[in-house]
Amino acid sequence: METSLFREESIKDFMLQYYNIHVTEFQLLNRGRANIFILNPCKYILKEYPSNYEEEKIQRETDVIHHLIKKKLPVPNIIRNIHNRFYTKYYNRIILVEEFIEGDTKENNTGDFHQLIDAASMLGKIVVAMEDLKIELPEIHVEEWFSKEKIEKSIEKYQTLLKKVPDNLYGVQIQKDFKDKIKMLQNLSNKIVLNKLQNLTVKKTHGDYNVLQFIYHNNQIKAVIDFEAVTSMPIVWEIIRSYSYIDIKASSGTFDLKHFKAYVEEFEKYVPLTPQDIQFMPYIYLAQLLHSSYGYKEYIEDNTNISFLEFGFFRTKLCKYLFGNASRICDFLEENRPLKNK
Repeated sequence: METSLFREESIKDFMLQYYNIHVTEFQLLNRGRANIFILNPCKYILKEYPSNYEEEKIQRETDVIHHLIKKKLPVPNIIRNIHNRFYTKYYNRIILVEEFIEGDTKENNTGDFHQLIDAASMLGKIVVAMEDLKIELPEIHVEEWFSKEKIEKSIEKYQTLLKKVPDNLYGVQIQKDFKDKIKMLQNLSNKIVLNKLQNLTVKKTHGDYNVLQFIYHNNQIKAVIDFEAVTSMPIVWEIIRSYSYIDIKASSGTFDLKHFKAYVEEFEKYVPLTPQDIQFMPYIYLAQLLHSSYGYKEYIEDNTNISFLEFGFFRTKLCKYLFGNASRICDFLEENRPLKNK
């Protein structure tokens, strides 16, 4: 996170000048890429985005949230400024103010079966609600993840990072993970038929749907937040990725296939998937994970970032599991599959 522009008096002056709101108390939260302040207490949330954050991106996010509010879905209520805008440009930062949502938050891989099904249902409702969204969203073309150029570039990235691995307690495991990811990348293109990827079910979706984006009340989702990654893409990526970050039984980097199948089937009550979607789902997620050095790169740059490294380790465990079990996952999902989706 970038250092905030705000201090006690400046945040009070800002809120009064741009929102006509008197701030009596504030607290900085260490969560996400933005600087997040709780104001008055538990009355408002102020998000101060990084200086390089694109205005087009925040406009898209606020448009999507406004659309979902009209659909009566549980998303944050954005406070308009005195100029009737959903966000404010302040020096080189973009500021968003929302009503505070009372509730509980959870960490990755802490969801029980009930919370898992609740999340699948909510994802289905969000995707359905966005079907008639009028604004244009960024598109993710997953076939690019299987291209020779992309694979070679990622292999080169890991080979460069291998030279920077610190000589400490974690260095041996980092080196092993990089070498394993290189081997898996070298075999990735053999596992997919590229032209079939173009026929997958593409939907508008949250783009970063996971347990960290939920606010709970009585162990049920009360609100879904942070739509900054909203996108149009093969929906199976959002399904499998979100499952892997929610289910407590996936915390070791492996799937509970009964839980995963229940998650997929609950989502399909809202949006049907094709056999092709099921067939390629684990491979798509595998490809995305293999290309990402997130967690490792941050730790190599700053060896105090242990939580980043642990996340990197977790994602490599997921890679190894998906690489060795993709066909088994597909077969399990297809077993006793309703005929209407075949």
